[in-house]
Amino acid sequence: MYLILALIAVIAMVGLGFAIANWRQHSRNVAIQALLDDADRLEACLLETRTRMRQLEGMLGRLPADITESARASLASEAGIQDAMKRVLSHRLWIRENAMSATVAKLREVGETARKSLVQLQQQLARLDGAGVELQAAYAQSDALMGATQAQEPKADGLAK
Repeated sequence: MYLILALIAVIAMVGLGFAIANWRQHSRNVAIQALLDDADRLEACLLETRTRMRQLEGMLGRLPADITESARASLASEAGIQDAMKRVLSHRLWIRENAMSATVAKLREVGETARKSLVQLQQQLARLDGAGVELQAAYAQSDALMGATQAQEPKADGLAK
C-alpha cells in the first residue's frame, strides 16, 4: 500500500514538474512573441512617420524658404528615422541572440521599453498630423484670400476682372 502511495506521489511530482516547465516555456514564448510584435509595430510606425514627414515637406514647397526654414530642418530628419530603424534592427538581433537565455522578466522589461518608444512615436505622428491639418487650413485660407485679392485687382485696361 505504501509503495502504491509513493508511486502516485512520484508520478504527481513528475507531472507537476512537467506542468511548471510547460508553463514557463509558454510564458517565454508569449514574451518573445510580444517582443517581435512590438518590433513590427515600431518599424511600421517609423515607416509611416517617414511617409508623413515627406508629405509635409512637399506641402512646405508652396511657401517661401525663409519662412519654412526651421520647419524644413525639422522634417528633413531622414538620419533620425534611419537611426531609429537601426535600433529596431538591433532590437530584433537582441531577441534572436538572447531570447532563449534571458529571463521572462528581462523579456518583459525589454518589451515595455519598446512599447514606450512606440507611444512616443505615435505622439509624434499625431503632432505631424496636426501640423498637416494646420498647414492645409492655412493654404486654404491663403488661397481664398489670394482669389479674393485677384478678383478685386483691376485689369490693365481699367476694367475689373
